[in-house]
Amino acid sequence: MMLPLAAYRAPGDAVLLGPEGETSAGAFFARVRELADALPDARYVVNLAETRPGFMLGFAAALVRGQTSLLPSGQGRGDWEQLRQQYPGATIISDRALDVPDAFDLKPFLSMGEAPHRAVPIACIAADFPAAMLFTSGSTGLPTAHTKSWGQLIRGANNLALALGWAHPARHAVVGSVPPQHMFGLESTVMLPWQTGIPVHASKPLLPADLEAAVARCARPCWWMTTPVHLRPPLQAATVLPQLAGIVASTMSLPSALAAAAEARWCVPVVEIYGSTETGALATRRTAADEWWTPLPGVELRQPVDGEPRRIRAAGSHIDVPVLLADELCLNPDGRFLWLGRSEDMLKIGGKRASLAALNERIAEIPGVEDAVYFVPDAEGGAAGHDDAHPAQRLAAFYVSATLSPEVMRASIRARLDPVFVPRPLFRVPALPRNATGKLSHATLTALFSQMRQAGIETAPARAPAETPRVVPVIHPAIAGHFPGEPIVPGVLILAHVADAIRRQLPHVVPGTLLAMRFCAPLRPGSPFTVHAELRGERILVEVREGNAQGTPGKLIAAGKWACDADMRADEHA
Repeated sequence: MMLPLAAYRAPGDAVLLGPEGETSAGAFFARVRELADALPDARYVVNLAETRPGFMLGFAAALVRGQTSLLPSGQGRGDWEQLRQQYPGATIISDRALDVPDAFDLKPFLSMGEAPHRAVPIACIAADFPAAMLFTSGSTGLPTAHTKSWGQLIRGANNLALALGWAHPARHAVVGSVPPQHMFGLESTVMLPWQTGIPVHASKPLLPADLEAAVARCARPCWWMTTPVHLRPPLQAATVLPQLAGIVASTMSLPSALAAAAEARWCVPVVEIYGSTETGALATRRTAADEWWTPLPGVELRQPVDGEPRRIRAAGSHIDVPVLLADELCLNPDGRFLWLGRSEDMLKIGGKRASLAALNERIAEIPGVEDAVYFVPDAEGGAAGHDDAHPAQRLAAFYVSATLSPEVMRASIRARLDPVFVPRPLFRVPALPRNATGKLSHATLTALFSQMRQAGIETAPARAPAETPRVVPVIHPAIAGHFPGEPIVPGVLILAHVADAIRRQLPHVVPGTLLAMRFCAPLRPGSPFTVHAELRGERILVEVREGNAQGTPGKLIAAGKWACDADMRADEHA
């Protein structure tokens, strides 16, 4: 059976939205044909495109050319070099400069132009064609390939649209803060828009100001596809999102308090997705109102039978072969279920049982906590300690807070959990080393644990919401002659303050290359301003705002991101 690449009804339908305007279906699929003809002969392509337009163009062209897209769990060199060793001859495609002689550059094909009245036939792809191979993130072991046929991806997108209650034809847009190489990102920001015939915004907004701008530029109601990690900052910044129609969150557990706060702030439903790389989306729930999950249309959860492992299998229209789930579920007779945690994350300490996921959710909901996670240190000999026979095997935890000391945090945990689950040690850190989808790998947490233990401390300086207001005096030598009569602070001087603020607020890291900085409003000499820096994985997100740190956030002056020089950690502050 042949299935269409997308469901846009007319050549003038918008596929992409961005600062330059709309890209029509006619223009986009004309470029897809051109790129498909230009791609080198190969069975596989490794799609490393950083931008959503680049990924979508490369993914579509590979399908038309009959090539399977390999989607690594990360963008690091080690991630894709491992794939090239596993799949010799695979072509790397990217829209950024790579130190790889035979990498295929997508940038020349990204200038879409406009051809709204040009009817370009949308290609059809065989339903059983292996469209993509996604790889596990490594949080539970070595990356493993999971192949998705084109029919699976289409059926999954259609089932998700039904679960979200999207009418046909849909009349909104999608804004995504998640990378398309991840299963959730592929389903929600590529397949879902293509199969419902709606546009997706070209950006991947992480900063509140960027999200606000993306939603505004959509000029129509839009759904924001995000993670719990990316949901919190816009709430704290009181971001205005008048065009928002709904929020979909996934990749990690969403605290009900966070979902309720988002619904109250923006008056839209917040829908959480349960799924995995192996299965795609399986179920949804409105987390603020219901703890029970409802399976997607066509999804069936099967109880184990005699002779099988005591775990649930997921089957359905977008799951070709029933998948044994790695989670413990409590099934209701009506088909709904409760998620109890991952089977391998179930702990037994002092005769008490709990899941790491449940513990993480409980400490993340403590007022004043911005992020938190439990960690089971490896015991001597390599086994993770799941009992309290040896003090070294006790649970540890990391948390991020600008206000809670370890003593106060520990007391708050003790008031919510059984004493055997109070972590020892408890580390206060500036940020957790989450990746682009908000996940934490065992390897990165092990490295952080080792760093903190070697330093012999239980707390590191936490990120403050903003430091003491700064002022560039009128008599500063950089002001003279800079727009006489209406002087403004030069951008290079603002950048110098940003770099200094990063060093002060995040003493554990050293800023590397400036990746991007957008200046949104002039800063007058003599006017107070604050700098807010936040570590996200290997990048530092910054905002410069007018006004005092103690008041309501002032007007945005500038926003951007710096690369974090991971090899230049400030050991004396570790």
